[in-house]
Amino acid sequence: MNEDMMNEDPVVRVQIEAPTVADLRAFTDELGPADLGCRAIPRQTEGSFVVDGYLPETRLEAARGSRTASRVSLRVVDENATQTGRERQSEVGDGDRFASRGQLPRGLGRKE
Repeated sequence: MNEDMMNEDPVVRVQIEAPTVADLRAFTDELGPADLGCRAIPRQTEGSFVVDGYLPETRLEAARGSRTASRVSLRVVDENATQTGRERQSEVGDGDRFASRGQLPRGLGRKE
């Protein structure tokens, strides 16, 4: 882990809920630098629409005070998704899982 990563603002996972897709879109457009995934598809719940997102912790209060924030509900799901990600990274192995075969797998994943 390099020093730049240690000095970054923690990323917070939030759930954004709005009564309409238009309200949700207006808020996320105004939100600025947030990660809504490669294809943010809102889930419809009872009378509202919900999308998950990640944003720097320093942007959370700005998001709550934005012009369109009155039409949405922001719920923090993970206070520090950055730390959660670092902890989960320890589950990833260091070695080459294909080394024992002597070659990299090819094709459509046929088992032999």
